[in-house]
Order: sequence, then structure tokens, then C-alpha cells
Amino acid sequence: MSSPVSASACNSSNAMIVEFVVAAGKKEQARSWARVEDGAIVAHETGAPAEPADVTFTATPADAQGLHEGTLDLSVGFMRGQVKMAGDFGALLQLLPLTSGPAPRVAVADMLPA
Repeated sequence: MSSPVSASACNSSNAMIVEFVVAAGKKEQARSWARVEDGAIVAHETGAPAEPADVTFTATPADAQGLHEGTLDLSVGFMRGQVKMAGDFGALLQLLPLTSGPAPRVAVADMLPA
């Protein structure tokens, strides 16, 4: 019994919209978003999401490359200030454990702009 996820469902504890922006200074170079639901990516598109993102990450091209290659962990980049975050801190705390560890449930590279 699957149905489209509504905006209110994205704010529930099991679904969120995560947006990634790659920018050099104030100049945006790429943007993408992913819908994470029940610990898995269920949608991914380039550009801005139609609904407001629960969490938006911004990184430089070099740090985005590190996230893509796996040489920079999202939580480490956030704690170091290499990856900026805007949005719901509660959603961030739900997302970060899904993206780390030896076998992450959500691959950060799969949410980044191509």
C-alpha cells in the first residue's frame, strides 16, 4: 500500500527531505535533494526540492568531493565546520547515525549532486 509522501509525512520521524548545496563562496555550483524514509533514500533529484528541506547541507566543491569519495565523513565535516547545516537540528540528529559506521544505511554520495 504505497502512496506519495506528503509534506506532513516528511516531517514525521521516519521521513525527511535532505538538500545538498555545493558552493564556492557565495556562488552556488550544484544542488540536489533526497527524500530519506525509514532509513533509506527513496527519491533523489538535482535542483531544489518542491517542498522545503528539513535539513540543508552546504559544502565547498573540495569537501563535496571528499564526501563523495568517502574521505570525509558527513558528521566529521559538520563538526569541523567544513559542511554547514541549516534546518531542523532534530532531523540532523536522526540523519547522521544513518550515514556513518562501517555499513551506513544511507550513503552520503547517493544524496550529493552529480
